[in-house]
Amino acid sequence: MNQSGMGVGAVLTLFILLALLVGGGLVGCPHYKIWERKMAGQAELQYQQGARQALIAQARAEDEAAISRAEAATRRVRGWADAAKRGCADLNRAGDRACEDQLLRDAATYSIAKEGHEGVIISVGAPVSVAVQPNTPRRPE
Repeated sequence: MNQSGMGVGAVLTLFILLALLVGGGLVGCPHYKIWERKMAGQAELQYQQGARQALIAQARAEDEAAISRAEAATRRVRGWADAAKRGCADLNRAGDRACEDQLLRDAATYSIAKEGHEGVIISVGAPVSVAVQPNTPRRPE
């Protein structure tokens, strides 16, 4: 009877452990799924925040590049205007707006051809404004 009592106790203990295991699984499984979804949501949020920060950094870089290009274009146009004034002065035509305009057009056309732009609008102060579009025929002046 002692051996059969131990057998019944062992079987009863195994049954209780099995019931606890199955019950724990039934209770724990929904909690695990909730936790898993929470972790997936946090990972997606972190990914989206990283992507947002990357877009912001890219926009800042593009803004800085546009500003640098504009500053370079301004320096280039000022250089053209100064060169046109000096060139006309060398030709004993100092202060001749027609001469300066022509030299400015030539400089802009050369720059466009060199850099491969389709067209550019150059404005050097109010009196001088030159629009250059190399793909269209020039009007006689």
